[in-house]
Amino acid sequence: MTTQAFVASISGPGNQGGRAFSGTVTDAAFTAVNTTTGSAELGFAMKGKTIDNVMANYAAGSCAWAIKNRVTQTIDRCGFGSLSAASGTQGYKIQPINIVQDHILQSYTLAAGTTYLAWVKMHGRPAELFSGTIANGALGELTTVTDSSSLGSFADQRVEWVKVQGPDGKVVQLMQIFDANGGEIFARYGGEREVLGGTESGSVNMCVSNLAIPIMRGMTIKLTVQA
Repeated sequence: MTTQAFVASISGPGNQGGRAFSGTVTDAAFTAVNTTTGSAELGFAMKGKTIDNVMANYAAGSCAWAIKNRVTQTIDRCGFGSLSAASGTQGYKIQPINIVQDHILQSYTLAAGTTYLAWVKMHGRPAELFSGTIANGALGELTTVTDSSSLGSFADQRVEWVKVQGPDGKVVQLMQIFDANGGEIFARYGGEREVLGGTESGSVNMCVSNLAIPIMRGMTIKLTVQA
């Protein structure tokens, strides 16, 4: 297994404060990351604080992060990291959340290659991390990193939002959702991540929100990537 350096800052508004996190993380696995000073878990370092900003950086490839409850194993907030040169000047804004003692910060990094990541959020339930290895110029399916389930395994749920991150320098041309018969249900064009930062586009190739797409068995989510 390969590893790489990961750093993050987590902060809140007003007098809520903020902490720096860092560590060497394992690629293709969820890895807990503690504070740079004191090596404390997120829940112990910032218990009772309300946070609304997470800035994460990785060395190379791609990177997702999650704030997870280690007892319930639910992902309460999530997003993508960026290369340090592509960090947004305002950080990465998230919906405010009050930190409890059981919260931990986790990374999910990938070494450089052709594997793409996507956070898929369904209404009323935590987001799920999907991934797929897709050759340049090809169409490929994304499935969950936990058990390789297709989108259709969440039947009777509704897609709320989707965020996609490709490896450094890759272009996500198109994201599509198909029904069991291969009929197109939804499509959205993407692009290439920023390399100089300044905006959230340093961490995502495509983002679509405010959806309410019913999920039925056999449905898939696929990406077309540029050659």
